[in-house]
Amino acid sequence: MRYIADLHIHSCYSRATSKASRLPGLAAWAAIKGIRVLAAGDFTHPGWLQHLSDNLEPAEPGFFKLRSWNNDEVASCLPPGINPSDLCLADIRFVLSSEISSIYKKDGKVRKIHNILYAPDFDSVRRINKKLAGIGNLESDGRPILGLDAHDLLAITLEEAPDGFFVPAHIWTPWFSLFGSKSGFDAIEECFGDLTGEIFALETGLSSDPDMNRCISALDRFTLISNSDCHSPAKLGREANILATELSFDALQQALRNPVTHEGKKVFTGTIEFYPEEGKYHCDGHRKCRVCMEPDETMRNKGKCPICGRPVTVGVLHRVMDLADRSAPRYKKDAPAVFSLIPLPEVLSELLGVGPASKTVMRSYAHAINTFSSEFNLLLDVPVEDIAAEGSALLAEAVSRMRQGRVIRRPGYDGEFGVIQVFDEDELSRLAGQLELFGTQVRIRKRKKTPIIPHTRKTPKKKAAATLKKNKLNPRQQAAVNSSSNHILVQAGPGTGKTHTLVARLCRRMNRNPDPATVFTFTNKAAAEIRERVRQVPGIPHQSVFISTLHGFCLHFLRKQDPALQVVGPEMRMLFLRKLFPDQSKSALVTMSGQLSNLFANPGDLHTVSPETVQWAKKYSEMIDGRHYIDLEAIISCALAILKSDSPHAEAMRRQTACLYIDEFQDLNALQYQLVLELARSSSIFAIGDPDQAIYGFRGADPRWFFKFIEDLHPEVHT
Repeated sequence: MRYIADLHIHSCYSRATSKASRLPGLAAWAAIKGIRVLAAGDFTHPGWLQHLSDNLEPAEPGFFKLRSWNNDEVASCLPPGINPSDLCLADIRFVLSSEISSIYKKDGKVRKIHNILYAPDFDSVRRINKKLAGIGNLESDGRPILGLDAHDLLAITLEEAPDGFFVPAHIWTPWFSLFGSKSGFDAIEECFGDLTGEIFALETGLSSDPDMNRCISALDRFTLISNSDCHSPAKLGREANILATELSFDALQQALRNPVTHEGKKVFTGTIEFYPEEGKYHCDGHRKCRVCMEPDETMRNKGKCPICGRPVTVGVLHRVMDLADRSAPRYKKDAPAVFSLIPLPEVLSELLGVGPASKTVMRSYAHAINTFSSEFNLLLDVPVEDIAAEGSALLAEAVSRMRQGRVIRRPGYDGEFGVIQVFDEDELSRLAGQLELFGTQVRIRKRKKTPIIPHTRKTPKKKAAATLKKNKLNPRQQAAVNSSSNHILVQAGPGTGKTHTLVARLCRRMNRNPDPATVFTFTNKAAAEIRERVRQVPGIPHQSVFISTLHGFCLHFLRKQDPALQVVGPEMRMLFLRKLFPDQSKSALVTMSGQLSNLFANPGDLHTVSPETVQWAKKYSEMIDGRHYIDLEAIISCALAILKSDSPHAEAMRRQTACLYIDEFQDLNALQYQLVLELARSSSIFAIGDPDQAIYGFRGADPRWFFKFIEDLHPEVHT
């Protein structure tokens, strides 16, 4: 049988996901879209797994269906005009799945890779979860972050769910993917090593399509699948797969493994694709400056934004071109068909001149679904003349152009979705007022035109005299700011006002309790920004607030003991090593410098180091100590040693940190985390960060300390 499958979705337990992303709402929207098989998503989360267990029952082997549902709950998730009773929720099948975010260091580089696990039964799921629970916190997010090599995650999947399978997710996304420009690999073998042969399918993601991927011969043996990765039910089917096989987990897996059977039958028949330009990482660019560039422009500008000079985010198109060894795509015989579509609400939005989520569009969308049975039936199968007869000639023309690829494309970049249009503005202007769409008159709306590279920069607005008054807190921020808990951990994504919340908490506490407070940041620039924000708030005893990087804080108190103390950076370290060991080659000195870094990062592991290494490292320390120097990488460990001594200097450090605030908490490394734990013996702690945005992995930072903090200090957690 022919069916459409969306095999990558998220539940309401994932971050930034709709509360409607529960099984009844997902099943209802799958029916609306015309999807028969849907990934259940997020089986690693205990709460979601319970929801799955309570609401699913076995259907065909390895597939599940809803046990029951409440029509009132379903109706609350649907556009007005669509009756839940008209939807065949009982026909929707679920396959158990979960996406895992692996963040780890390999070959000297921090890797951030997302992979999707598929399991045939709940017993396999529970075995996988039991194994992963010993590695990281599965309750923190529907898509958990684990400090686990992707190779080892695959090994666990093969061991605990031998009948399951494993697919690298959205393989080109810059920040979190197999081939991502920021933290990925150049070859799949580099990631999965001896287990590479166990991978047979790759998810291409919204910003690439099969044409782009088939320019790389190394991907020829893999089946390319497409999924929505949706965070709300209405976004289901942005991308999907078309299969012609029986309904069962094994048949699905075999179709992905072998799209054409030995008998020559096509069982994986096609993919439904975004136009790749609509994906938010298709081109290179810098969103803040509204700069979008093709790869050749990026290379001419040496990877820098032509407006501000900062590095641009290298997009999927550029990354594919870097790895491509063909100038044109090459397909196997009987390769799956490719259908590039624009979601129906976006088409209706363009025709009606209002937003895709507006009541006008949703009313027309409901009419379309009631008329043509499902979105994919309308976009893929209904003859154009029937659309004209039942809907409007303009909608029929839009669908016809879309099916032929005759669309206008404005590419996405640096997290900004692109825009795909069917008509240019002049065409719609000529037609406005003359045609109707399901009884609603088509009208023209002026489109915003964003230049690829603006010639002028916006004049920055003057800062308010009181920032906190200008920028009000939302209810979640307010709850974190007002909490009376001693230890608080706030998990918040980019652009959600993390620093604003931290400063608001600091100022509120200082107004009520002027005890000395310390703020840790990870850059001098961030420290300066927080100082300026605090300075603008009247009534705060600024002299009681110490705002600095962790190194700056520790160095401040080390200089209380030795006011002449200066810092040895990497270059000066090499000079001292050359002076101590003049007979050593440059490469040997570089090796010795690396050994020093390891010793400073792990001062408690001297027993694992050879006596010879300990001896020459001691000589180095004595040499710089005698000249009133301290190695940059030894600053934290020296301060930690003082803090543990219960000396007057330790008491001074603790007095200054009666209240401790930590920005970008996910960027702590092991030693810094130990410092925070030691300070927590005498300090209240307010920490804020986003484990998805850890950027200092090159120096040992690991988001697992974010979750270890929860285990060790049991803080009140806000999201």
